[in-house]
Amino acid sequence: MLFPKVGRKQPLLRLGWWLMVILLSLGVLTHLVPFYIMIVTSITPAQDTLSTTPVLWPLHPTLAAWKLVIQWAQNSGSGALLAGSAGEPFWVYFWNSFFMTSVTLLISLPVTSMAAYATSKLLRGRRARWTFLFFIGTLMIPLAVLLIPMLFLTLNFPFALPGASIPNLPGTDQPFPTLSLYDTPWAIIVPGIFNAYNYLIFKGYFDTIPDSVLQAARVDGGSEFNIFRRIVFPMSVPVYSVVAWIQFYAVWDSFLWPQLVIQSNDKAPTALAIYTVMNNFINSGVMDRATALSQSAAMRSALAAGLSWNGLMVLALLQTFPIFIMFILCREYLLRGVRIQGLK
Repeated sequence: MLFPKVGRKQPLLRLGWWLMVILLSLGVLTHLVPFYIMIVTSITPAQDTLSTTPVLWPLHPTLAAWKLVIQWAQNSGSGALLAGSAGEPFWVYFWNSFFMTSVTLLISLPVTSMAAYATSKLLRGRRARWTFLFFIGTLMIPLAVLLIPMLFLTLNFPFALPGASIPNLPGTDQPFPTLSLYDTPWAIIVPGIFNAYNYLIFKGYFDTIPDSVLQAARVDGGSEFNIFRRIVFPMSVPVYSVVAWIQFYAVWDSFLWPQLVIQSNDKAPTALAIYTVMNNFINSGVMDRATALSQSAAMRSALAAGLSWNGLMVLALLQTFPIFIMFILCREYLLRGVRIQGLK
């Protein structure tokens, strides 16, 4: 507790305690308001969503937008309106996001954790310091600066260079063979394999594991890989849970980078699909009250099916559900925080 129970009897500490409670409550409410608006809008009739008057609860709640999204997932019925706006059934985009996120997690967690373990427990002296500074130094580079090299990396993997700058094979005039990851799921996966921030979290945790425990395992003949797998990993489940949630959230909810490297509609994640639907709706006038009043054909078909801003809110909620589920799975360690201790 921030204020002990005895200390709360003092007037100033009691006032500070109540101020803290009020500020935290306001912070929680501030974060819940957008989700409440999304839920209310998702069950509001299409015509009512065009109104500029905010309401706490719709007069005539309806699940029409939810039914349309379900039909879009099945690629049937009136869900063709959404399918026509995005191009593919919803489950295609959902699967793309799930595949990119899952593969990134499966590769990133062992790579990042083993790099942190090597820096923490295997390297010593100057090599450990310089390796640590090298990885952490990448956190100081703005994302805008990294976009161009990362784009070259996807175009000419494994070189983050333009095509004309790729070196030749030794003793030949032929350039090194490269692989284009552009417009493939690997354009999202490969740049996310290593993250310096996750590396910092892992290393901070591994630093607290007593060397005597690892040394005893080495004396018993254990290899470094077996020590990591049988001793370090079971002790590090809390930090793995925290890093898994951070990485899951970052990849699942990413938008800018997929927009740059994914061009094919059938390979887009859900974030890009929702953006495409929103753009198409806005351009057709379904989302604008002034255009809607002109009774355009696109507006009539969408509103007749019960689709407007409510449909976008349904899609936005579906986009957040996996993040919420991942939070529930990792909530014990996320709420407790990363306790920097290897042994209790």
